[in-house]
Amino acid sequence: MAAKLPISERLGVDAYTSDRESHLTLSDPALCVGCVRKPCILVCPAKVYEWQEGRLVIHHENCLELGACRIACHQLGNGALVWEFPKAGFGVSFRHG
Repeated sequence: MAAKLPISERLGVDAYTSDRESHLTLSDPALCVGCVRKPCILVCPAKVYEWQEGRLVIHHENCLELGACRIACHQLGNGALVWEFPKAGFGVSFRHG
């Protein structure tokens, strides 16, 4: 039986086809400024969300399309995140179990 690869190595073989247009947007960036917990940053394993110079920066090209950020934002945050799947032909392609 083949040995299982650690998660970091499995994610390293995934392929990303990035669209110039983000599939992740904010309904109102001011809601993020007023968000105390910023749960999107905490739950995203791909570090898609980053707080820089008083605003939320979204690195959509890293997205693993899990949807945890959407749930966290709407359940624990201020509900500003608008999460959609990338357009056809774009996004992540998982290549290893």
